[in-house]
Formats: sequence, structure tokens, C-alpha cells
Amino acid sequence: MIGKYKGEINEIVYNHTVYYNGKYRYYPTITELKGILDEIISSDSTTEYIRITPFYKNEEVDMQIEFEEFKFYIECRDWFDEKIQEMHILDCLDPIDTQRTLNNLRLGAILYPLCKNNDVDSYQKALKKYKESLREIMPQMMGIAKSEMELKEEHLPFGYFCFEIHSG
Repeated sequence: MIGKYKGEINEIVYNHTVYYNGKYRYYPTITELKGILDEIISSDSTTEYIRITPFYKNEEVDMQIEFEEFKFYIECRDWFDEKIQEMHILDCLDPIDTQRTLNNLRLGAILYPLCKNNDVDSYQKALKKYKESLREIMPQMMGIAKSEMELKEEHLPFGYFCFEIHSG
């Protein structure tokens, strides 16, 4: 059973990612993700963290690939400085548990932002930047999926991107 969390953003995430009284998870598509992000941005609030992990599933080849290196993770803290932010980004760019790494500091700064607790403005800006970055990220993920899953043109109509969203 997936628990329902307190807080406006956590309720938004819960309402869009679970069903049947919280027993099952739902993984939004890119269109649904953008709607959820808009709803979170317009809530004028923050939460401890949001983690969004993209994956691609193709029914024709019966395969799925997760893109841990393109995971979005925003965390709110009581305090941090530039050095802590930089170390956080570098740590996130080089995860131990994935075979692919993202060697792009600019994109890393978008994917792994820190913000101060209750700093709604910074939180909203970070979410907007992430939403905009999807135009750059999605084609990169598609290229990886095509290569690693050995997809041919006739397989593509049977595939789709989804996103696992957690908040706390």
C-alpha cells in the first residue's frame, strides 16, 4: 500500500500517480508529467523533495529501459551554499548504480537542484527549467533506447516514455 502524504505537492503527486485507494502506481506520460509540473508550480508551495525517474517501454520488443542518469531530483534544505550545491550535483552526476553517466554539468544543475525550505520562487524556477529541459532530454533518451534496445523503425510506434514520481 502506498501511503498518502501531507502537504499540497505530495497530495498532487499522490493523486496523479496512484489508484485503487493507493494500492497501485500509475506512471504518467510526458504530456501528463507536464500537467503535473504545472499543477505543482501553481500550488505556490514546496516539499522536502521530488524525484522523477524517466523510463521507456516498448511493447513490440517487450523491453523497458530506465534512465537513472536523467532522473530529476529537487531537494529543499534549511541551508546550503554554492560549494554544497556543486558537490551535490557532482555526486548525482556520478551514481554508483547505473551503467550510463551524464557528463554534463549544465544539465546536471537543471536535473539536481537544491533550494531552501519554503523558497517557493526558486522551487518554481527549478521545476520550470526541468520542464523546458525535457525538449533536450527526450531525444537523448530516445537515442539511448534505440541503441540499447536495438529498436528498428517498425518498433517505434509501440513505445512510450513514462515517469515514476515520488515526493516527500
